[in-house]
Amino acid sequence: MPLPPYSNTGPVDCSVKPDTTVLKGKSVVVTGGANGFGESHVRAFAKAGNVQFIKCDATSWDDQVVLFKLAVIVSPSKSCDVVVANAGITGPDEIFTLEDPSTEPTKPELRILNLNLVGAMYTFKLGQHYLRARPESEDGRDRCFIFKGSVAGLLDQPGSFQYSASKFGLRGLMRSARWTSWQEGIRVNYIAPWYTKTTILKPQVIERLASKGIEFSETADCTTAVLRIACDKSINGHSFAILPRSVAEHGYVDAQLDDDQGEPWNSLQKAALAASIRTMAASTQTAQ
Repeated sequence: MPLPPYSNTGPVDCSVKPDTTVLKGKSVVVTGGANGFGESHVRAFAKAGNVQFIKCDATSWDDQVVLFKLAVIVSPSKSCDVVVANAGITGPDEIFTLEDPSTEPTKPELRILNLNLVGAMYTFKLGQHYLRARPESEDGRDRCFIFKGSVAGLLDQPGSFQYSASKFGLRGLMRSARWTSWQEGIRVNYIAPWYTKTTILKPQVIERLASKGIEFSETADCTTAVLRIACDKSINGHSFAILPRSVAEHGYVDAQLDDDQGEPWNSLQKAALAASIRTMAASTQTAQ
């Protein structure tokens, strides 16, 4: 049973607590679940059922295929219901590194882009496949995909070329998918954490940020946002920012940056949607 087509219904009320009772019996795939945000998410989902870890290189298509197949096999309902594309890294960026212009340039290593964007695209491709494997039953089984982005996908971050490109890219992927995934009964949303004290930030980086007056958001608030999205069938096509409590009362807010951009952009967006054959059902696309 498809969802309603995406439409801008205004910001999500982030004061509502997630009803995790709806997670009972569901199968949840979280990439990068061994530490940091992923570990927090896994522990929260595990409270609603069993958990099983599998070693997976998220840049490997084959590894991710094994991950999804196992998730379905061990699921009580033989289904895949929620996917969180969480795996990601940061670090020195060779695109940013400047070399002596009198020498030959060095081919850059794109490991950040390969994991954060290409790996997440593998996760989304497989998510679409396995989330659709079990048609929505009469009990209204919900299916949901969550992209783990960053505030670097909402704001400018100088020098972080691969990281910013990957996080803006995932937000663009969510915005594209929200116009089509509803036809398959799949909700898509984007999570954008602010600076948070997780393993992705080295101690010296945390120290430097703190010296600049940076307040940190909380891992637990990010997990609450993930749970809220996973548990609420009405949330589709939104980007959420995970922010310090001094900025956001509940630790996260609907970013409200993906709709109502004023003119001429609203009119151009309507024209682009009307012109796109890919907003049609797959069977209609094939027929044409």
